[in-house]
Order: sequence, then structure tokens, then C-alpha cells
Amino acid sequence: MDSIRFKKVILALATLFFGAALYAQTSLTVDVPRVVESGESFRLVYTVNAEPSSFNPPTTFAGLDLLAGPSQSRMSSTQIINGKRTESFQISYTYILQASSEGKYTIPSASVIVDGKTYSSQSVVVEVVKSEGKSAKSDSGTTTGTVSSDDLFIRVFVNKNRVVKGEPLTATIKLYTRVSISGFEDVRFPSFNGFWSQETETPQNIEFVRENIDGKIYNAALLRRYLLVPQQSGSLTIDPVEMICQVQIRSSTATSRSIFDDFFDSYQTLRKRVSSTALRVTVDALPPGAPESFLGGVGEFSLKSSLSRDSVNANEALSLLVTVTGTGNINLIETPKVEIPNGIEVYDTKISDNSSRGSGGASGSKQYEFPLIPRGPGVYTIPGVEFSYFDIAKRRYVTLRSQDMVLRVGRDSGGGATGTSLSLGVNRQVVRSISDDIRYIHTKSAKLRKGNQFFFASLSYFISLIALVLLFFVMERVLSKRIERNRDVAGVKNRRANKVARTRLRNAESLLKQGLYTGFYEELHRAVLGYISDKLNLSFVDLSRDKIKSALDLKRVRPEHSEELLSLLEQCEYARYAPDPGGGEMESNYTRAMNLISRMEL
Repeated sequence: MDSIRFKKVILALATLFFGAALYAQTSLTVDVPRVVESGESFRLVYTVNAEPSSFNPPTTFAGLDLLAGPSQSRMSSTQIINGKRTESFQISYTYILQASSEGKYTIPSASVIVDGKTYSSQSVVVEVVKSEGKSAKSDSGTTTGTVSSDDLFIRVFVNKNRVVKGEPLTATIKLYTRVSISGFEDVRFPSFNGFWSQETETPQNIEFVRENIDGKIYNAALLRRYLLVPQQSGSLTIDPVEMICQVQIRSSTATSRSIFDDFFDSYQTLRKRVSSTALRVTVDALPPGAPESFLGGVGEFSLKSSLSRDSVNANEALSLLVTVTGTGNINLIETPKVEIPNGIEVYDTKISDNSSRGSGGASGSKQYEFPLIPRGPGVYTIPGVEFSYFDIAKRRYVTLRSQDMVLRVGRDSGGGATGTSLSLGVNRQVVRSISDDIRYIHTKSAKLRKGNQFFFASLSYFISLIALVLLFFVMERVLSKRIERNRDVAGVKNRRANKVARTRLRNAESLLKQGLYTGFYEELHRAVLGYISDKLNLSFVDLSRDKIKSALDLKRVRPEHSEELLSLLEQCEYARYAPDPGGGEMESNYTRAMNLISRMEL
């Protein structure tokens, strides 16, 4: 037992270390601007997420001038989120390069050695364009209070301008800017009328990268990328993209500037509405003469069909699996038609789409599962499935057909001797054969028993109904009295008076046990006045001797109780400013107050 447990522990640790190794795979990445101006200095950064034993830089920088580097930097961080600790570590090697002449330059890959293994980066291409000069930059709209359409615009690209109906194409929306953007408002994307559309890329954070547009460097950001499938032929229009960009512009004077003026410039936000131009896509109709098995597929596909089991018993379930694999509008292909022999029932089709969206359309596989139940034994031949699609490359229809499938069905495992087959669609419940072909009439006593009576409309039902009605009226009367009683605020305060007074007297009792003479009489005086205030519904402001006497007479309190109460109040007021005479006077007055409140409550 110990050896088995030890093996399980070793296996768990090995799995843990293997998962950690996969999670933190070593890689060497490179970061460099893809487009720069001639004479511009830029950075080339190689980053590795492990401690390398050596770093091998590129063999050459291909016509670019090396100004500095490599400079090495390290960064490590630790995060603990919900008790889960994650650590990251990376080392960066930075070069400062300068482009001296126009053209495209390829920087070879670099490599590092980590734990005896070599990891290489990708080679990168840097395009150098003609510099616009300082005068062109200073004349941009960032300092004049306006932004020109040359400094900020949107473009919509499609990878195909002419397609056939059902042929996928990709639409990409990009924003190009040479000014500083702080935000967006009122963004309106196209509705793509006439197309089936689906977003394939929706960046959560908009990132700008450099691109060369007509010899000028712009910061370009991908806004959306869509997969489009035209659903009708003709000339289809992709509506413009519109948005309002919040542009930060500098408000500066025309006087001479120094290097310190940048610290004192003020900025303002300018709202600039930009929109793209409408695009037209020509959609040709599919050629006539489509086969009967054409289900709308356009692209390049393959077909496969099979049975989940080729041998079953009667009334047991199996599945006919039809799989279409390829690239195109695979997600829009309809369910293929299958021919099922009599004696086998077919049920609703289950469709599993395992395709992914890309620039060339959807690619992957789509599986159609047809549940089958044979009702009688025998050998059945299920014809192969026929599937036709339009091949874009060949510009014609292609028909595919899978192989015929043989299904062997045995007798019902439920014990029947023969199987009773039903015509397709008559009954979808499990049917088992009867052991005898003819059942004779039973002539003996049937021995019937009285079944269970329904509760509805029985005597018990009506008794329960009457009891519920009576209970409703009783509860309604009790609750009404309780609500009416609670509405009497003065009555509630009266009932609470005894409880509140006793609570306050308990505080006086505590001071009595401690022998605090002045504090005891203050608490006793406060308790008695509070009781009178609640009992007679008077505020503390109105608690004078005469008003208390009048209120007690109105309440018809017995005269001896009234005199006793007033005498107790006078005693408390006197004792608050007199020394302690001793002799058990405090205990006597405490007992006197408790008895008085109890008698008045009665």
C-alpha cells in the first residue's frame, strides 16, 4: 500500500512540474518599429523570459547604423491574486539604431542559450522612408487648432473586390493618425447589408503601430476585422465607418520658443469627426445547373460519413456521423440529406461546428449526427451521403459521395423472439415483440381492485377548503386587532414604561452596589422621570410638580400613589446635593421606587 501511495505522489509531482514547464515556456521576442524615417533613431529590443547563459546578437544590422548597445535590463514581478502567486522575470537587450538611407532592411535573428538549449528570435524587416523634415512637422495641425484629413482618417479594406455568392471575404477597419488621440465618441460601424457578417477580431485595447502610407509614417490601429459572406448577388455596398476622435492639440504663441516652453504649453481637446469612404463589392451569381445535393457550400471541402457502431441489437440506438471538412463558408452549409432504409427510425440532427474564422473564411470541420434506432433484426445497407459544393479555384460544382455503410442488427436484447418493424415515422417509442403471436381472451376472474380515489372533489377536499376559509377569517381578525393596537402610540409607550423603568433601575442598582451615593440618586431620579414621561405621555420639558400632579389625577391614579411618587422625586432631588447620611437610606429608596412602579402598573 505504501509503495502504491508513493507512486501516486511521484506521478502528481511529475504532472505538476510538467505543467509548470509548459506554462512558462522560454521564448526570445524582438520589438522594433516596422517603419522609420531616414535619419531617425529607433530602438531594437530583444526580450527573454528566463536567465540566459549567453546572448548572441544578430550577425549584421544590414545597412543600419549602430549608435549604442546592447544595454541590458532586468525586470521581475510577483503577484498574489486570491491566494494564487504568479511570478514573472525577463531580461532585455536594447540597441539604438539609425537609418541613413531609404529602403527595406532585414535584421537577422538573435539567439540565447538557456539551460543548454538555444532559442532564436524571428528576423524582422525595417522600412525606411524619406524624411519630411522639421518644417513639415511643425506645420501639422497640432499647433494651429485644426486637424486636417491628411493627419487623421479611417480606411476599410477588403481582401477581395469581386466574389461569387457565398464566397467569404474579410473586411478590416483601421484608423490612421499623425496626431495625439485621447479618446473616441459616437462610433458607428457598418451594418453590412446583404452580407452574413461576424467579428473575427475585436481588440480590447487599441494599440498603434507604425505603417507607411504613400511615403508618410502613420500610427495605425486595428479597430475591427469581419468575416463577410455575401447572401445575394449584384453590387453590394459597405457603409462608411464614422466616429468622433478627441484630439489633443497644443495652444502656443507665435513668439520665439526655447527648450523650456514645452513645460508651459497648454493643451486643449478638439473633437474631429472622421469617416471612411463607402466600398462596393461585386458579387456574381453562382452558375446554373447546381446539383440537388448542393447545400450552399462555397470553398473547398471533403466529406466523410461513418456509423458509431456497425453491429447493434434491435431497439438499440446508434449514430450516423457525417463530417464536412475544409475552408469556405462551412458554417453556413445546410444539413446533408441521408437515405435511411425502412425499419430504421431517424431522429433530429445534432450539429457540431468545429470551425474557426480567418482571412480566407471559416476553416475546420462541421459534423452532423443523425441518431438512429433499428426496429427489427437484419442486415441494412445505408447508402453513402452525397454532398456538392462550388469550388472557387476550379469555378465549377464538385460532387462528393461517401461509401455505403452496412449495419448488422440482432434480435432485441429484451427477450423477444422476433422483431416488429414499423414504417418510418409512425412511432418513436421503444417497441419490443410479444412472445406469442396471439393472445387468447382471459375467462377467469380479473381480480380487479379499487384504485386510489382522487383528492380533488372528495369529502376531505371540501373539509380542508372550509377549514382554510375559517382560518383566514380568524387570522384576519387577530391581525387586525394587533395592527390597531400597534397604532396606539401612547398605549405602546404605556406598556413599555414598566420595562424601561426597571431597566433604568437596574443601572441604579449597579451604582447602589458600588456605594456611589450621588450617582445612584441621579440615576434613580432619571429612571422615575423617564417612567412618568412614558406613562403620562409628557415630554421632559413639561415634567413640573404641578403638571405631574394634574396628569396623575386625569389618569385617576390613586392619591396615595401620587403622593408617594412626588415624595420620592423630592427625596431624589434633595439627596443629589446632600451628603450620604448612611444607615441604608439608598437601599430603602431603591426598594421604594421598585414597589411604587409595580403598584402603579397594576
